[in-house]
Amino acid sequence: MTYTKEERAVICLDSFGLEYSRKAKLYKLAASAQALFENFRKYRPAVAETAGEETVEAMERSLSDQEYTDRLLHMYSEKRIECVTFVSEKYPEELRQISDPPLVLYCRGNTDLLSERKFAIVGSRRTLPQVMKRTEEFAEGLSSEFVIVTGLADGGDSAALGGALNRGRAISVLAYGFDHVYPGCNRALLERVEGKGLAVSEYLPQQKPLPYHFPMRNRIIAGLSEGVLVVSGGEKSGTRITAAKAYEYGRDVFAFPYSIGVPSGVGCNALIKEYAKLTENLVDIYAAFGINLTETEKISLSAAEQAVYEILREGEAHITEIAQKSGLRLHEVPIVLTMLEMKKLAVSCGGNRWAAAR
Repeated sequence: MTYTKEERAVICLDSFGLEYSRKAKLYKLAASAQALFENFRKYRPAVAETAGEETVEAMERSLSDQEYTDRLLHMYSEKRIECVTFVSEKYPEELRQISDPPLVLYCRGNTDLLSERKFAIVGSRRTLPQVMKRTEEFAEGLSSEFVIVTGLADGGDSAALGGALNRGRAISVLAYGFDHVYPGCNRALLERVEGKGLAVSEYLPQQKPLPYHFPMRNRIIAGLSEGVLVVSGGEKSGTRITAAKAYEYGRDVFAFPYSIGVPSGVGCNALIKEYAKLTENLVDIYAAFGINLTETEKISLSAAEQAVYEILREGEAHITEIAQKSGLRLHEVPIVLTMLEMKKLAVSCGGNRWAAAR
């Protein structure tokens, strides 16, 4: 990977592990990282005031070491990390426009996904099983139009990744460096993301998953995305931080509605009262973005969905008949029918009988 002089300077500036507000202030001192280092003697007092004498001395040592940045980039390369800086061509324009964009995105996977349309799906760790399934279906359906952006937590995030990765269109934003995995049980899921999608972090590889990293991570999820769907969340869930950031950035916010008394849905209902759009099916989201799905050929179908849809086009059918003709197991048919219904291709006729909607 080849980097420009300014990209190298930004990566070097980011390597000292400063909190976001301090390194952003340093970057603005000279309007570029390269100018900051080339005129370091001039800016030294301001750097010391912002970052402390210890950081200044570390920077001076790096400036006197001509191989410092080369070693840094070699280490990242060995860890399979690509650095997308604020000044890189690959840096997402949506993120560049927010008030607090990260200086560097450390990436593993397909960085081309950063330039595609993106939509976030977030949920709490305590997401109900039936909502997990619904989230997976929404993520798979939406990934025909968007790259799905989420975190890596158990619950809603994992369900969103599961659905999106069926099409290989997922970005997982981490709240720590790539030397760590949190939660540890999702190591295999992260490897899938890195292999089929993209994992992103603003943190150096060695930085641990500290509590204050997660709200900072949530601003990246919101900033990357054209909209955010909140599928679950308690009264104080971190999903509300993501939604609030999205609203602050002028993004559309959507939320699943819940019955009264469901703890994992309190946050969703509160968001709907405030500014989120009540969301029951994919059409609610597509309509907000002016996406027209009236033509069947514009809708991406899985092999199972296509097989069931062709059966329904022949006429109304019972789910047992659909299972027999399609070769699907009986318990798999309702899931496929739900996906077709969300895509407005199937309608329930009652009594477990279904028909094509068009």
